[in-house]
Amino acid sequence: MGWKSLKDHYRITRHIVQVTSEGICIGSSFIHNLIVISASGEVVKRYDSRSNEDLLRYQAEMDADPEKLKQLVGAVDQFERSVVVFTYEGGSILEKHCESLGYPNATHDGELMYESEFSTDRQQVVLRAMRNAESGIRGYTHAINDAAAHLQALKKSREAQENALAQLQTDYPAVMPAFLGGNHG
Repeated sequence: MGWKSLKDHYRITRHIVQVTSEGICIGSSFIHNLIVISASGEVVKRYDSRSNEDLLRYQAEMDADPEKLKQLVGAVDQFERSVVVFTYEGGSILEKHCESLGYPNATHDGELMYESEFSTDRQQVVLRAMRNAESGIRGYTHAINDAAAHLQALKKSREAQENALAQLQTDYPAVMPAFLGGNHG
């Protein structure tokens, strides 16, 4: 996907351009998807404010020549440098490439590089991935324990209601509510 071709052509310097599951996103560090372009080269989310002249310009230029936008998105990006960086996804350590390391730069495939997730040092990324997995285990263990305690409390409350109903049915056998098949009175 030609995210860099798009960035260069539209002279996007004040905003972050990255590729996500939504498509090519143009945004800021606060809102990553102020404008979104699909893999087929169509603007699928438009900038809907009038407060940023740069975003308005990008969008106006895209609207003025939709074929050029499609061509740029379909282009094979060219990069001046190819620095090896590492990141992780679950238990996998991934090797990627970038022109410039660090936030708010993106890898050649368009992934935004957060400082805590990317490094040129593979061992550092492995340690971060391990710490992240350990933290996740602790968090999920805590959540499971909370859910188990909540489930026990719910079962106890349900049992109390079952006991209350059984006692009422024993003490008042002649009264049969409509929801239990008694008189519709």
